[in-house]
Amino acid sequence: MVDVKQLLKDVLMLFMQPAMAWHVISRKGEKGSMMNTFLYPLMLFSGVAVLLGKIVGSGFEGESFFPAVVKMAVEFLTMFLTYHLAAFIVAKLSLAVAPESARHSFLLTGYSMVVVLVLELCLGLFPNFRIIAWIAQFYTVKIVWDGAAVLMRIAEERRLSYTMIVSVVIIILPMIIGRIMSELSVSLV
Repeated sequence: MVDVKQLLKDVLMLFMQPAMAWHVISRKGEKGSMMNTFLYPLMLFSGVAVLLGKIVGSGFEGESFFPAVVKMAVEFLTMFLTYHLAAFIVAKLSLAVAPESARHSFLLTGYSMVVVLVLELCLGLFPNFRIIAWIAQFYTVKIVWDGAAVLMRIAEERRLSYTMIVSVVIIILPMIIGRIMSELSVSLV
Protein backbone atom coordinates (compact mmCIF):
# COMPACT_ATOMS: atom_id res chain seq x y z
CA MET A 1 0.00 0.00 0.00
CA VAL A 2 1.24 3.45 -0.88
CA ASP A 3 1.77 5.88 1.97
CA VAL A 4 0.47 8.98 0.18
CA LYS A 5 1.32 11.21 3.12
CA GLN A 6 4.99 10.09 3.05
CA LEU A 7 5.06 10.38 -0.74
CA LEU A 8 3.80 13.95 -0.56
CA LYS A 9 6.32 14.72 2.18
CA ASP A 10 9.17 13.33 0.03
CA VAL A 11 8.03 15.29 -3.04
CA LEU A 12 7.74 18.53 -1.09
CA MET A 13 11.13 18.04 0.56
CA LEU A 14 12.78 17.45 -2.83
CA PHE A 15 11.18 20.63 -4.16
CA MET A 16 11.68 22.85 -1.10
CA GLN A 17 14.95 21.57 0.40
CA PRO A 18 16.70 19.29 -2.08
CA ALA A 19 20.04 19.18 -0.22
CA MET A 20 18.33 18.10 3.00
CA ALA A 21 16.21 15.60 1.08
CA TRP A 22 19.36 14.03 -0.38
CA HIS A 23 20.84 13.65 3.11
CA VAL A 24 17.70 11.79 4.20
CA ILE A 25 17.73 9.69 1.02
CA SER A 26 21.41 8.80 1.46
CA ARG A 27 20.65 7.46 4.93
CA LYS A 28 17.64 5.45 3.70
CA GLY A 29 19.18 4.40 0.40
CA GLU A 30 17.35 1.40 -1.04
CA LYS A 31 16.58 1.16 -4.73
CA GLY A 32 13.61 -1.20 -4.36
CA SER A 33 12.05 0.91 -1.64
CA MET A 34 12.41 4.08 -3.74
CA MET A 35 10.77 2.44 -6.71
CA ASN A 36 7.82 1.01 -4.75
CA THR A 37 7.16 3.92 -2.39
CA PHE A 38 8.10 6.89 -4.57
CA LEU A 39 8.70 6.34 -8.27
CA TYR A 40 5.96 3.89 -9.29
CA PRO A 41 3.22 5.63 -7.27
CA LEU A 42 4.13 8.98 -8.89
CA MET A 43 4.06 7.30 -12.31
CA LEU A 44 0.67 5.80 -11.50
CA PHE A 45 -0.75 9.11 -10.23
CA SER A 46 0.53 10.89 -13.33
CA GLY A 47 -1.13 8.25 -15.53
CA VAL A 48 -4.42 8.58 -13.64
CA ALA A 49 -4.22 12.38 -14.00
CA VAL A 50 -3.82 11.94 -17.76
CA LEU A 51 -6.84 9.62 -17.78
CA LEU A 52 -8.98 12.09 -15.84
CA GLY A 53 -7.78 15.05 -17.87
CA LYS A 54 -8.53 13.28 -21.14
CA ILE A 55 -12.00 12.18 -20.01
CA VAL A 56 -12.93 15.61 -18.60
CA GLY A 57 -11.41 17.39 -21.62
CA SER A 58 -13.57 15.42 -24.02
CA GLY A 59 -16.77 16.18 -22.13
CA PHE A 60 -17.45 12.68 -20.74
CA GLU A 61 -18.38 11.30 -24.17
CA GLY A 62 -18.76 7.53 -24.31
CA GLU A 63 -16.14 7.10 -27.06
CA SER A 64 -13.55 9.04 -25.10
CA PHE A 65 -12.88 6.38 -22.47
CA PHE A 66 -10.78 3.97 -24.55
CA PRO A 67 -8.49 6.69 -25.98
CA ALA A 68 -8.10 8.04 -22.44
CA VAL A 69 -7.07 4.61 -21.13
CA VAL A 70 -4.59 4.25 -24.00
CA LYS A 71 -3.17 7.71 -23.21
CA MET A 72 -2.85 6.73 -19.52
CA ALA A 73 -1.03 3.52 -20.43
CA VAL A 74 1.27 5.40 -22.79
CA GLU A 75 2.03 7.92 -20.03
CA PHE A 76 2.88 5.23 -17.50
CA LEU A 77 4.94 3.22 -19.97
CA THR A 78 6.78 6.35 -21.11
CA MET A 79 7.79 7.21 -17.54
CA PHE A 80 8.66 3.58 -16.79
CA LEU A 81 10.91 3.29 -19.83
CA THR A 82 12.37 6.74 -19.19
CA TYR A 83 13.40 5.83 -15.67
CA HIS A 84 15.04 2.55 -16.65
CA LEU A 85 16.87 3.96 -19.66
CA ALA A 86 17.94 7.10 -17.76
CA ALA A 87 19.09 5.01 -14.79
CA PHE A 88 21.17 2.85 -17.11
CA ILE A 89 22.80 5.90 -18.72
CA VAL A 90 23.41 7.59 -15.36
CA ALA A 91 24.88 4.36 -13.94
CA LYS A 92 27.36 4.13 -16.82
CA LEU A 93 28.28 7.79 -16.41
CA SER A 94 28.62 7.39 -12.65
CA LEU A 95 30.94 4.43 -13.05
CA ALA A 96 33.27 6.66 -15.05
CA VAL A 97 33.02 9.70 -12.76
CA ALA A 98 32.54 8.30 -9.25
CA PRO A 99 32.79 4.50 -9.18
CA GLU A 100 32.49 4.32 -5.39
CA SER A 101 29.06 6.00 -5.54
CA ALA A 102 27.78 4.43 -8.75
CA ARG A 103 25.45 2.13 -6.82
CA HIS A 104 23.43 5.23 -5.86
CA SER A 105 22.88 6.28 -9.47
CA PHE A 106 19.47 4.56 -9.54
CA LEU A 107 18.37 6.57 -6.50
CA LEU A 108 19.69 9.78 -8.05
CA THR A 109 17.79 9.12 -11.26
CA GLY A 110 14.52 8.09 -9.59
CA TYR A 111 14.30 10.91 -7.10
CA SER A 112 15.53 13.48 -9.64
CA MET A 113 12.61 12.58 -11.89
CA VAL A 114 10.29 14.16 -9.31
CA VAL A 115 9.96 17.38 -11.31
CA VAL A 116 9.17 15.59 -14.56
CA LEU A 117 6.64 13.31 -12.87
CA VAL A 118 4.87 16.07 -10.95
CA LEU A 119 4.71 18.22 -14.08
CA GLU A 120 3.28 15.31 -16.07
CA LEU A 121 0.69 14.87 -13.34
CA CYS A 122 -0.22 18.58 -13.53
CA LEU A 123 -0.25 18.58 -17.34
CA GLY A 124 -2.55 15.56 -17.32
CA LEU A 125 -5.12 17.63 -15.47
CA PHE A 126 -4.26 21.06 -16.93
CA PRO A 127 -2.83 20.61 -20.44
CA ASN A 128 -2.83 24.36 -21.17
CA PHE A 129 0.12 24.93 -18.82
CA ARG A 130 2.63 23.23 -21.15
CA ILE A 131 4.88 26.30 -21.54
CA ILE A 132 5.06 26.88 -17.78
CA ALA A 133 5.82 23.18 -17.27
CA TRP A 134 8.53 23.29 -19.94
CA ILE A 135 10.26 26.09 -18.04
CA ALA A 136 9.67 24.55 -14.59
CA GLN A 137 11.32 21.27 -15.51
CA PHE A 138 14.69 23.00 -15.42
CA TYR A 139 14.45 22.84 -11.63
CA THR A 140 15.64 19.28 -12.21
CA VAL A 141 19.13 20.77 -12.59
CA LYS A 142 19.03 22.07 -8.98
CA ILE A 143 17.85 18.73 -7.64
CA VAL A 144 20.53 16.82 -9.56
CA TRP A 145 23.19 19.38 -8.51
CA ASP A 146 22.47 18.77 -4.83
CA GLY A 147 22.16 15.00 -5.36
CA ALA A 148 25.51 14.91 -7.16
CA ALA A 149 27.16 16.51 -4.13
CA VAL A 150 25.36 14.76 -1.28
CA LEU A 151 24.39 11.33 -2.60
CA MET A 152 26.96 10.70 -5.33
CA ARG A 153 29.86 12.63 -3.76
CA ILE A 154 31.01 13.88 -7.16
CA ALA A 155 34.24 15.88 -7.02
CA GLU A 156 33.68 19.63 -7.30
CA GLU A 157 35.56 19.94 -10.62
CA ARG A 158 33.33 17.27 -12.23
CA ARG A 159 30.06 18.18 -10.59
CA LEU A 160 28.89 20.76 -13.14
CA SER A 161 29.42 18.55 -16.19
CA TYR A 162 27.96 15.52 -14.38
CA THR A 163 24.91 17.55 -13.29
CA MET A 164 24.30 18.89 -16.78
CA ILE A 165 24.55 15.48 -18.46
CA VAL A 166 22.27 13.78 -15.92
CA SER A 167 19.77 16.67 -16.06
CA VAL A 168 19.63 16.60 -19.86
CA VAL A 169 19.05 12.84 -19.78
CA ILE A 170 16.22 13.20 -17.24
CA ILE A 171 14.59 16.14 -19.05
CA ILE A 172 14.99 15.05 -22.68
CA LEU A 173 14.37 11.28 -22.48
CA PRO A 174 10.68 11.61 -21.52
CA MET A 175 10.15 13.85 -24.55
CA ILE A 176 11.85 11.42 -26.93
CA ILE A 177 10.27 8.28 -25.50
CA GLY A 178 6.88 10.03 -25.19
CA ARG A 179 7.01 11.02 -28.85
CA ILE A 180 7.87 7.48 -29.92
CA MET A 181 5.15 5.98 -27.71
CA SER A 182 2.57 8.47 -29.00
CA GLU A 183 3.41 7.57 -32.59
CA LEU A 184 3.14 3.87 -31.78
CA SER A 185 -0.17 4.29 -29.96
CA VAL A 186 -1.87 6.22 -32.77
CA SER A 187 -2.99 3.00 -34.36
CA LEU A 188 -4.64 1.88 -31.10
CA VAL A 189 -6.96 4.85 -30.81
